[in-house]
Amino acid sequence: MPDPSESPQLRIEQAPQDDTEAAQLAQLAHLLYTTDAPPDVRDLAPAVRELFPEPAYQVGCGSSHIWLHRTADHQRLALIR
Repeated sequence: MPDPSESPQLRIEQAPQDDTEAAQLAQLAHLLYTTDAPPDVRDLAPAVRELFPEPAYQVGCGSSHIWLHRTADHQRLALIR
């Protein structure tokens, strides 16, 4: 199991809108905790896109992070650093 201090950090910024989204966020947290930290966190973006597919969600990358938006309300749901 990876050292939690080296794992990518998940910051959930909105309450889940339903049980399905809550389960997706729990899966994302588990993925981040159990995956060896890549040198660049943005390398995890494809796995995040699998958990949160379009068109309901948008996943993108900044300089050193991944953001997750709900498409319907244009609110950032989570940030991974």
